[in-house]
Amino acid sequence: MIALDPPETVADLHERLGFVPLHRIRMDPAPGTATDKDVVRHLDGGNKRLYELVDGTLVEKAVGTRESILAVAIIIRLGQFVKEHKLGLVSGADGPFRMLLGNVRYPDVSFVPRSALPGGKIPKDAIWSVVPALAIEVLSESNTPKEIDRKLGELFNLGCQCCWVIDPDDQTARVFTEPKVYTELKSDGILLGDPMLPGFRLPLSEIFGTFDLFE
Repeated sequence: MIALDPPETVADLHERLGFVPLHRIRMDPAPGTATDKDVVRHLDGGNKRLYELVDGTLVEKAVGTRESILAVAIIIRLGQFVKEHKLGLVSGADGPFRMLLGNVRYPDVSFVPRSALPGGKIPKDAIWSVVPALAIEVLSESNTPKEIDRKLGELFNLGCQCCWVIDPDDQTARVFTEPKVYTELKSDGILLGDPMLPGFRLPLSEIFGTFDLFE
């Protein structure tokens, strides 16, 4: 767990967590005292809940059915490519990763190359201490810009090579190669896998076309 000075006020805590909606901040255990064991307890519990661990505080992962469907569309295409070329593994929104300073994050989609697996084997730990080469976030209504910025910073600090942030409302994407460096793709843009997934191409129109059947 990260050793930080405790926030002096609730407002300080709220800012530190990226101004996420208050209903996503869990007060039990008390903010600043939660550990990865609490993350696993909720992940493995009968009433499964996805909580990220941020500075010793449990913050519920923002979820939504629309975002989940789009993430699955990405997982299907990405998973097929990764399996065909034997490149590694693809995980979904309930696959947590441990950050360098102890936080725990759940990208909506992650690609872990074979080279990142310890000894070339799949870890048995509930929370993986490996580096995803690619992390993908599909924005939900309750995600805040500061929350996403901080999460991307932690992923890149861990060693992640690229992050895609998908915006369902605008049908656009931002491709980050560093925490503050990105290229914005419009609805007719194409997500490219280079360099971690050479040859992989995924048009945004294919992702958002998931809903065309209902139009």
